[in-house]
Amino acid sequence: MAPAWSARLLCCGAYATLRNRCNTYPEVDVPVSPSPPASHAEWAALVVEGCAGNAGAFQLRLSRLIARLRREASPLANVLSRALADAHDSRLTLARDAASHQATLSPVDSESNLSLTTVQYPVHLDTPPVWTEQVEISLKQLIEEWRGAHKLLAAGLTPSRTLLLSGPPGVGKTLAAHYLAEQLQLPLVTLNLAAAVNSLLGKTGNNLVRVLAHARAQPCVLLLDEFDAFAKRRDDGQDVGELKRVVNVLLQAIDEWPATSLLVAATNHEELLDRAIFRRFDRWLRFPESSPAQVEAVLIGVGCSPALSAIVAPTLAGRPLSDATRLVQRAQRQVALHGQGFEDALLAQLAQELPAGEDVPRLLRAKQLKAAGWSLRAIGKDLKVNASTVSRLLHRTE
Repeated sequence: MAPAWSARLLCCGAYATLRNRCNTYPEVDVPVSPSPPASHAEWAALVVEGCAGNAGAFQLRLSRLIARLRREASPLANVLSRALADAHDSRLTLARDAASHQATLSPVDSESNLSLTTVQYPVHLDTPPVWTEQVEISLKQLIEEWRGAHKLLAAGLTPSRTLLLSGPPGVGKTLAAHYLAEQLQLPLVTLNLAAAVNSLLGKTGNNLVRVLAHARAQPCVLLLDEFDAFAKRRDDGQDVGELKRVVNVLLQAIDEWPATSLLVAATNHEELLDRAIFRRFDRWLRFPESSPAQVEAVLIGVGCSPALSAIVAPTLAGRPLSDATRLVQRAQRQVALHGQGFEDALLAQLAQELPAGEDVPRLLRAKQLKAAGWSLRAIGKDLKVNASTVSRLLHRTE
């Protein structure tokens, strides 16, 4: 769906719903005098933006007009509010129905002819994601905003439009974008970094502009993974002017991002980002390193017993959560090939990742007790070694 048609659909949908409301509720007296309460200029600007195809500006201006009409106690406020909410829902439905068609219209790099994006719809996660409480609360708040967008629009507000995710690798940043797309029932459009970055002067910026325009043309979740590849600090003396121009493109795009799509950027290296980037995002969510509780939940989710998961999890804490999944998969292969017991196979696979000659059962016990808050002295007493030996044991495997 082209940008112009998107806004015209919203404009026409709001008008059609308004007309139906007036027919359905004849007691609502819609002002038709040449001097409406709200200014003529506001109404004229609204019509211009709708016809020009500026969906984001049209939606925001109409929301402001509704708020103004409410203050003036005009009965038209409720009619327009319901019309805008119905048109918003209709537009989302059309976007979902057209997702497979949009995938075939993905922009391509003019040199390599590679697609600049991948489109996934519907998005479905096989297992529930595991995050820290703070991350989960923030994501659920954002989902609540989007599901209640009609209430925000009626109040002259919009849901969060842009989200920055940062943190170490393997803690669920990319998974968060998939989760949001799944929960909001929107297509997930992911930037193809390999195709977008072009060595020719100006090509990278042009590719990025085309991807951003493609995502703005339809309700979707746009994922810009490895965001630091584009949004690096402009005061980096080693960078060429091309990437500085790309940062300027991004800053403008984030500022003007419409409330009809959600832009999600993810990075493992927030220290590389341009300082101006952070204040442009509506939300910035930092992911901490994986905790023993997270690893334990992941292990249980992929088939480990709670008892074994509690023993192994402290050793894998602080590492990418995918390491836990791969460890279990390797153990399952050994069980299938050699008939080995799963617990023995898992511990054998874990031992391969530890320093040679390490006493795995003793290490697991030390890690488990440390995660439970025991002191080095108490752990040493349990293992029948002194505290300095425990300290060296834990330090060797960090």
